[in-house]
Amino acid sequence: MPRIPSLPHSIITAQLNRVTSLSGLVSYSTLRKSAISKEMAQDTFASTEDFKRRARNAPSGAFLAIDFVMVPHTGRTMEGVNYHYSGQAQTRLGHQFTSAALVRFGEDPVPLLERFKVSQALHTESYPYRTATQEMIHVVQDCLAAGVPMAGLLLDGEFGRDAAVTFSREHQIPVLIRAKANMTVQFEGESLTLGALSRQFPPERCHLYAEFGWRVRRLSVAREVGGFDVLIVWRKLHGEWTRFFLFSTFGGDVTVRSLLRAWKARSSEVIHRFFKQNLGLGRCHCRTIQAQENWVWCVVEAFHAVLRVRREVPGMTWGAAQRQAAQNAEQYVLTGVEQDGPLLDAA
Repeated sequence: MPRIPSLPHSIITAQLNRVTSLSGLVSYSTLRKSAISKEMAQDTFASTEDFKRRARNAPSGAFLAIDFVMVPHTGRTMEGVNYHYSGQAQTRLGHQFTSAALVRFGEDPVPLLERFKVSQALHTESYPYRTATQEMIHVVQDCLAAGVPMAGLLLDGEFGRDAAVTFSREHQIPVLIRAKANMTVQFEGESLTLGALSRQFPPERCHLYAEFGWRVRRLSVAREVGGFDVLIVWRKLHGEWTRFFLFSTFGGDVTVRSLLRAWKARSSEVIHRFFKQNLGLGRCHCRTIQAQENWVWCVVEAFHAVLRVRREVPGMTWGAAQRQAAQNAEQYVLTGVEQDGPLLDAA
């Protein structure tokens, strides 16, 4: 006898099959379209066990990378929709989510959450506004409470400078953060911006790391919050050397090569591109924040189902792994045949 699938299982199975409309979900569920929309707007699918279960898929020594992702929506009647900065345009209409993933160079990224982040204009008691730094601290504290292991934090520049250094020291969690060229530091008794500092260390004065094609100089600097390292990173874009900056509270025993590998692993583009192109992130047209959160929760679970296949068959492409994960999900949801383990489980 076919088992009666839960709504989350039905949605995950549909997403793995690239079916992302509410009408398309009907064939994977025992519910009608209106009932699916209503159920998604009720209780949250998430639980306190999500962090622990998802973290079990991560390789040892992984770093916690935190970022924001903007999910475009055009429906102005949706709850929580506002204008947010986007890398493709100055602002776009949609929802913003906090993204957290465990990453390690050369390994598949392991997403832990995609959580709705309210804008300041839409602050409510149920959905309080937090600054980027406050949101980062909130996520890290949730991960620590769940016992999620992390080798350190990888953050973009929007998460603050001094506040991040202070947090790092207080919680003994090293951080690697992108810094802006106008950031002022003390170097060898002189106060100057990172942009000015980089002029003292052009590419020819920096060590070449052939693995990345980058030239890097690591310097000890200080601010009022204390001392840390700055990495001046030169890379060629369109044949021209351009630079960016990282500041690090990792100890001197951590090599520059290790820091660069960690930063290369940080990129959330692999996750978010797959979320959007393959699993339907941004294609849910339900109007409530709760429904949007539940849809994104299912997207993360669907991604983990693909991770599970890639772990079972090393070297399998993402597309092939998704097709196999879809077959596994259908077998679990639509028939009485068991997999090696439950659909919502660690690999």
